Amino acid sequence: MVSDISPNLVHANFFFVDIVGLSDPSMSTMIQIKKIKMLNKCIISCEAFKRTPKDTLIVLPTGDGMAIGFLQGPELPLRLAIELHANLAKYNKGRLPAETIRIRIGIHSGPVFLVKDILGNNNVWGPGIIIARRIMDIGDDGHILLGRRIAEDLREISDEYKSIIRPLYDYTTKHSQKLFLYTACGRGFGNARLPNKNSNQMSSAIVGARNKAISSKLALTSSGTIYPSLEVNITIKNLKTMLVHYKRVYEIRNLSDEPIYEVVHGIATDVGKRFEELNVKVTDEDGLPLMISSIPIDKPFQKEFTTIFNRPVVSSEKERRYYTLEYDVEETGKYFENYFATNCGRFVVNIELRSRMKIPVVYEVNIETDEVIKCKTQPIMNRKLDSGHASRFKVAKWVRRDITKGQSFRFQWT
Repeated sequence: MVSDISPNLVHANFFFVDIVGLSDPSMSTMIQIKKIKMLNKCIISCEAFKRTPKDTLIVLPTGDGMAIGFLQGPELPLRLAIELHANLAKYNKGRLPAETIRIRIGIHSGPVFLVKDILGNNNVWGPGIIIARRIMDIGDDGHILLGRRIAEDLREISDEYKSIIRPLYDYTTKHSQKLFLYTACGRGFGNARLPNKNSNQMSSAIVGARNKAISSKLALTSSGTIYPSLEVNITIKNLKTMLVHYKRVYEIRNLSDEPIYEVVHGIATDVGKRFEELNVKVTDEDGLPLMISSIPIDKPFQKEFTTIFNRPVVSSEKERRYYTLEYDVEETGKYFENYFATNCGRFVVNIELRSRMKIPVVYEVNIETDEVIKCKTQPIMNRKLDSGHASRFKVAKWVRRDITKGQSFRFQWT
């Protein structure tokens, strides 16, 4: 009950930092102490620390670093991290490698209890600071890693934060706790490389054997779900680079008794890409964004990620439910392939043709044997309308009904 909650429970935004390599036995104690003192000095000189009222700070030295809890806004730990990177860059400039200070930072938001230590000094304990430490431990030199809660709060605040905070994927801590992490990096701060520790790179059950196949599957057995319709709209944005914008509109129906809470998406590419470079956007039937809850695979040519429905899809619903997936990618092979991980009642593909482009050819592909067979039904041409007026673009439209799980179709253009 609410009345049982301790009055010493507070919510804080935590900044956890330590010095990378400080425990190296070849490093003298005097150098270790010098680095700790200089780290403290650099933190104290940061505006995010100096301008924050001391009664809203929780500061805990940890030997090779420190934990700082901010009782105010969630942007303060990130601002402190960015400023600290700038201060250390100035300190490290021109110094020998053994003298430089290299750090890793973990940022998290959560509850903690205010407690007294054996000497009566203030201390804290709880998931907020514990998870911040575990997030930091996953990082390598230069990393600024964030937990999902505080990262999503910051990305909603401004476009600037959205541009420097990008999702990574699931990591597993030494206590077998899975954490979906974000990283902050930009000019002069952060580490753009993926952390090397404990990545939970699960094998993909979506993309299958083909390098170009893409599909989405529900986080439920395929026998309990169906796509009454799938419409894919393909716009070639740049003929030279073959940059293509995909807009995939799924109608979804739940045939089981269990609600569907999330959907797993898979994307494979010809060109090596980081996840954020795809400009992925997923929305529901009301145009509201769906939260990315996990990115188990972020390989250069293969992505897998999960989004959560804003409200579960249940079998009793009479209204039609939809979600839309959009992304950008270069199609250097000049073709698109769609693999179906579940049944689909109606599959529609619209390809907007630029000048001098020929009508695409559609093939059915056998995933197991790689056999490619030209479909009997081929796209028909329509003139694209723009605000009631015919444009100079044409659209090739192709429709197929009653597609079963395991079928794959390729659309080749020149």
